[in-house]
Amino acid sequence: MAKTKRNVRAKAKSVVGAAKQKAQEVQAKLRQDRLLHKTLTPKKTTTKKEKSEAKHKKLLKRFADTRKERKEEQARKNREKTRVIGDLKPLRDALPSLQDIYNLVKTRQKDATAEQAVLTEPEAPLTANEKIRKKRTDMVSRVKSFEKLIKDKNFKKNPREVIASHVRNKYQAMEEDDDE
Repeated sequence: MAKTKRNVRAKAKSVVGAAKQKAQEVQAKLRQDRLLHKTLTPKKTTTKKEKSEAKHKKLLKRFADTRKERKEEQARKNREKTRVIGDLKPLRDALPSLQDIYNLVKTRQKDATAEQAVLTEPEAPLTANEKIRKKRTDMVSRVKSFEKLIKDKNFKKNPREVIASHVRNKYQAMEEDDDE
């Protein structure tokens, strides 16, 4: 019987010890949660050196801004002093740039061509045989023009000049198509 009492006591002690350990863990967790609630975000600590560097940068920025304002003011005064012309910068800023006007014209031309495409009847899709014939005729015409080019006397004498004139002519033709 003495042995069983010892076993029971030992078991009781181990259970009590485990309970105490769990209680301590729960209390530590609660303490940690309380600390987290106090400071959700970590505090940012800045050193004296960092603060002085930030102030220095801010001061330099302010100097640069005042210098820039002074230069702009001097430039405006110089533009006002010029005879007859006066200050055209505000006028230039108010008017649209040439690139904007060019883009506007291009979009209008595209819209006009789209409207013409809508007004014209859609072409019927080509059948497989028609596509093959079309490709074949295109290829034959290219080969013939290439053969003609090789036989040309001017091309034999100065090929670079002939190619340059061809490119110029193509470019002019494309410009004329754009103008229309």
